[in-house]
Amino acid sequence: MASMLQVILDEICLLLETYRGRDKVLRTLCYTTKLVGGIHKNKSFAKKLLQFSSQMSGTRATLRLLDDLPMLQYNLQYQFGHEEPDKYMAQFGVLTNIIDQVYYPIEKISWLAEHKLITGVDNNRWDSLSSICWVASIYLTLLKSLRYLSVLQKNKYNNKKDNSIPLEKMNKMQIFEILTSIRLTMDLVHAINTLPQGFLWSSKLSTWQVGLIGSMSSVLGIYQIFYKRKIV
Repeated sequence: MASMLQVILDEICLLLETYRGRDKVLRTLCYTTKLVGGIHKNKSFAKKLLQFSSQMSGTRATLRLLDDLPMLQYNLQYQFGHEEPDKYMAQFGVLTNIIDQVYYPIEKISWLAEHKLITGVDNNRWDSLSSICWVASIYLTLLKSLRYLSVLQKNKYNNKKDNSIPLEKMNKMQIFEILTSIRLTMDLVHAINTLPQGFLWSSKLSTWQVGLIGSMSSVLGIYQIFYKRKIV
């Protein structure tokens, strides 16, 4: 029992030691409390949960203020995606990276305006621009993931002839990418809801629906972090 608790503690600490892992945990806390707050009948308790959810979301937004340089470094290393297994994946990757690089300064301006650190700026306009970038980035990443599934299936077929990669590893890679596609689809549904009213289902999802979609996506993202270790 003690050894099992130690293993669980080690895994949690390992997750929290990385920026990505910590962000996943904060995101999970944000959306699970939003979900419960959206359906709880006790209005006072629900309000506290929604306030906590808002604080977790704000914490993530504050941490993202430092993401410009890491994103720039990644883009310089990625360049035109020469290491991607497929030219279409490379094209999707380059477009996504450009959008992500533009997203961060837009979000900064929105954050500064929201906290009234700059004046004469329409926060709603910049917030809408950041949502558009978010939707475009997720959509392109989803296309890239679906394309990779196609590439993996083709490689799996060719691999039967030369056995260059173990079949078990190929299957795990496919499962991981299927999970990625499912997670990105949920994120896309959520992201479109944040767009200005009038586009598809934007602004039509209720609080608990947003919480449910975000919670499932977040939990799946954490699971993928651990599952990826199996792909060796």
